[in-house]
Formats: sequence, structure tokens, C-alpha cells
Amino acid sequence: ESESESESKSEPATKAQIVRRSFALLACGMIMVGLFADPMVGAITSLSHAIGLPSPFFASFVLTPFASNASELVSSLYFASKKKKKNLSLTYSQVYGAVTMNNTMCFGLFALVMRVQDLRWEFSAEAVVIVLVTVVVGVVGARSKTYATAVAFPVLALYPASLAVVVLLDWLGLK
Repeated sequence: ESESESESKSEPATKAQIVRRSFALLACGMIMVGLFADPMVGAITSLSHAIGLPSPFFASFVLTPFASNASELVSSLYFASKKKKKNLSLTYSQVYGAVTMNNTMCFGLFALVMRVQDLRWEFSAEAVVIVLVTVVVGVVGARSKTYATAVAFPVLALYPASLAVVVLLDWLGLK
């Protein structure tokens, strides 16, 4: 192996290489979502009917985040168990990034599928709540690099509150 070959292997990736790799990985992820979305929707719908929920949205809103974010959950619990300020901030940043990415990408893919398939939009209450919660958490997350534990409780309270708001908006007839 020549000296120039070993130097080229240790050089950091250029911005263009990083962007190409990022787009390739995102495309791969979108293909995987496309392949597994239909069976997952069928399973969630069947589960919703089996336990008597009024809408599959509630099962998907409660169960799928745990299934799709299991790796983040495990690593976050590991970092948080160290009980150091840097690790706790890293944990929050990891969860914040995962939630933001999931909501943004999944909502975008959902809107794309709705448009491409020319499907009727019947999810206004759910969409309003998801966008509202994402904006609120985004504003909270953008304010600081470290967070007091007290910030966690209002942010965590958004989860059950958002379910209640969806029920209220559905009851008020927002479709």
C-alpha cells in the first residue's frame, strides 16, 4: 500500500460525499418504510378492532413509537443511567432528534402517499395535533443546550394531552 493510498483512506469525507451518502440512506429508509408500511397498518388496524378502540390512530399513536424507537429508547436509558449532566443532555438531544426526524419524515411520507394515491384526507385532527406538538417541542428544544429535569414533565405531558386533544377535535367534528 503506497503512502498516498493510506492518506486517502484517512481523509475526512467531503461535504458532497456526506450529502450523497445521506440522501442514499434516506432513500433506502423510505424504500424500507414503503415495504413494511402496509403490513404494519394492517396489524395496527386489526389490533385496534380487537381491543375495541374507536380509531386505529390511537393504537398507532401509542404503540408504534415504542416499536420504531426501541433502539433510541434503550440507548437513552443507558446514557441516562450514568446520571451525569452531559449524558442527560445527550439523552434529551437524542430523543429530541429522533422525535423530530420521525414526525417530519413520516408526516412528509404520509402526505406524499396521500397525494400520489389521490386519497381523501380524513386526518385533520391528528395532523393538527402532531404539528402543534412538534412545534411546541421544537421551540422548547431550540432554547437551550442543556435542560433542567423540570422541563421533561411538561414535554412528557404533551403526549397524553395530544391524545385528549385528538379525541376532543374528533368529537367537535374536525375531519
